[in-house]
Amino acid sequence: MTAVASPGVHQFGLIFDEAAWPLLYVRFPSRPLSDEGMEYFIERYTAAVERRTPFATILDSRGLTTAMPAHQRKRLTEWFEVTGELASEVHFGIAVLIGSAVVRGALKAVTWVAPIPVPVNAFGSIADSEQWVREIFAEQCIPVTPAMELLLNGRS
Repeated sequence: MTAVASPGVHQFGLIFDEAAWPLLYVRFPSRPLSDEGMEYFIERYTAAVERRTPFATILDSRGLTTAMPAHQRKRLTEWFEVTGELASEVHFGIAVLIGSAVVRGALKAVTWVAPIPVPVNAFGSIADSEQWVREIFAEQCIPVTPAMELLLNGRS
């Protein structure tokens, strides 16, 4: 279940941009993902984890207008159970971008109740997440590259 990695992949409205690797940028479309799109998301994320190279993610879901259906949330939970141990070793942080402060608070509450194996913090924008992203890379002794700088400073 490994996908070929390439920067700026557009499938199912998803964007997987690896140009700033080991900082992965993933943007969700404004419409809900189809089940096939969710499987594609899981496949691409699994490929990133299976590299066994430490990385972090900016997960941009600001365009989403509705929550994912229950069966897709269940599928993600099952996926975490399978990949969780390896993910916790190599995936050292996810900055989730969410437009609504209420939804950001809900995400925090959900991750307290059902923790995922990777540290997650919710932010309103890339600019809001920048300090935390820099801190988690510093904790891993991974320098911020020019490509990461461009991502952190070049998008809103």
